[in-house]
Amino acid sequence: MTCPFLKETQVRYCRNAAVRKLIPLAQDVRADEKCSSEDFRSCQLYQAQPEEHAASGSCPYLCESLMQYCGAAPVTKFVPYSESLLSRCGNDSFRYCELYLAMAHPGQPAEDADGVSMPNWLSYAPNHMWLDVTDDGVCHAGIDAFFSRALGNIERISYVWQQGRHRPTAILTVDGVDLEVVFPLPFLLTKCNLYLRADPTRLASEPYTGGWLFEGVPEPDMSAHLLRGDPARAWMEREEGRMSEFLQRQADTPGGLAHLADGGLFAPGVVRHLDRDQMLALFHEFFSPYASGE
Repeated sequence: MTCPFLKETQVRYCRNAAVRKLIPLAQDVRADEKCSSEDFRSCQLYQAQPEEHAASGSCPYLCESLMQYCGAAPVTKFVPYSESLLSRCGNDSFRYCELYLAMAHPGQPAEDADGVSMPNWLSYAPNHMWLDVTDDGVCHAGIDAFFSRALGNIERISYVWQQGRHRPTAILTVDGVDLEVVFPLPFLLTKCNLYLRADPTRLASEPYTGGWLFEGVPEPDMSAHLLRGDPARAWMEREEGRMSEFLQRQADTPGGLAHLADGGLFAPGVVRHLDRDQMLALFHEFFSPYASGE
């Protein structure tokens, strides 16, 4: 599947020009244009390297090529058709492109588990990270809505690695505390969402779209080690119960931290209501790479 904003056009250009200027054929040809008529012989670029047996009609250095470009971009950048599949525009990765998200405004998924959003096409790890593997052999990973709700607004994000085969890792700073977020399975990391360094709040507001963290090439059968569909929703419902129990245990006063629940679901940004030790205990219990979900 390709991006709906991916467009095609035929362009013309001069093979002898020092700077290649691509002119779409859809544009009107200028009256003083020489390339496609006998007037090309008066062109200084042609005269610098004339062909003795140049065919009549148009300049032998006039070339045409099929190009693609993004219709949503403010500045048109032509990409040779042969290279388009190397970009995210030509595969399912376009769903994580900033321009696509800004222009298409894709809606939030309707699937949920007792109020926690859970897109059914994703796979979930026990430490509340998701993985999206497409048919094109590209994967994206991030934190799920349960994780992002618990953290609330994030002050800063840093990436430990941006490329290479690793367990992708990011450092999230919440209320002055650095929390190490690790995807529990290794894969070939090719890109990180660097936009989040300028606006880390998107991790909480758009965990499954603009808040993705890592992009890469998955290992074979990687999704087999993760949860999906009905088992994932059942696990998420158990996690909500475990969170309520955890908040009760962490309290110093009768009644625990039940006041942080909102109709059975914990309040957004719950970690900010905990002291440092309680926050780290909650993070280790639910979100560390060693979390078991049990």
